[in-house]
Amino acid sequence: MTAYASITDFKNYARIESTDTTDDAVIGDILEGASRLIDTETRRTFFARIETRKYDVPDGNTLYIEDDDLLAITTLTNGDDTTLASTEYILLPANANPKYAVKIKDSSAYSWEAESDGNNEQVIEILGSWGYSYSPPADIVEACLQIATAFYHRRFGENMAAESTLTAGGVMITPRDVPASVRTILMNYARLA
Repeated sequence: MTAYASITDFKNYARIESTDTTDDAVIGDILEGASRLIDTETRRTFFARIETRKYDVPDGNTLYIEDDDLLAITTLTNGDDTTLASTEYILLPANANPKYAVKIKDSSAYSWEAESDGNNEQVIEILGSWGYSYSPPADIVEACLQIATAFYHRRFGENMAAESTLTAGGVMITPRDVPASVRTILMNYARLA
């Protein structure tokens, strides 16, 4: 997986000597746990993942993507197995990421198609880069560092305002571990759909 802050970032933030490597594995686990908590709380990821996702044939010429954030399309396959060239569609919004829709151009000879047997469910395939951004925005890095620092200090009995669990399999950071200042940051990125 991908942590939104590095061990070096954490050590600088928490004022830990960079030569002190005693807790590096634990810090890495905590950063990973904080990052996945951010994903859960916002219902987004802040790194690019290459995946193929399937969609139903939409009404009209616009396919709305409501289940994830789209950054770029590598291959778009219509329901009739036709691969649409990037010149046949546009991504919306035009000048920002992430994208929320694929619109077949009005000038295109193509339209969204079902399979030859008429099935129109989960027949359009998009292979592409998915995520809110290619790398985490600065305030998401800050949120990760705040969560990780609070959790790290609780290991030593400091800042015990919340409960958290360290399991044999790794670190589990819960929503209670999120400082109030981080909640404000995460609310700005929360996916509503």
